[in-house]
Amino acid sequence: MRGDYQGMGKSKLAMMALGVAYIVSPVDLVPEFLVLIGVADDFGVFLWLAASMLGESGRYVEWERKRIMGQVQR
Repeated sequence: MRGDYQGMGKSKLAMMALGVAYIVSPVDLVPEFLVLIGVADDFGVFLWLAASMLGESGRYVEWERKRIMGQVQR
């Protein structure tokens, strides 16, 4: 909230927001009536988004742990 953590920049946040918008959007690159392919593109974006969030949360927890222990310069 204060902007101390530098690992999550505006570009990463924007890409994640675009991923969420793509998943919830009724407009797709591949229409849903193409059952397997249409669902696969949404699922692929979801997997990328989930992996990004999990990876970034782990890096944030490590950064926060170091900050609490006094090892990170602001």
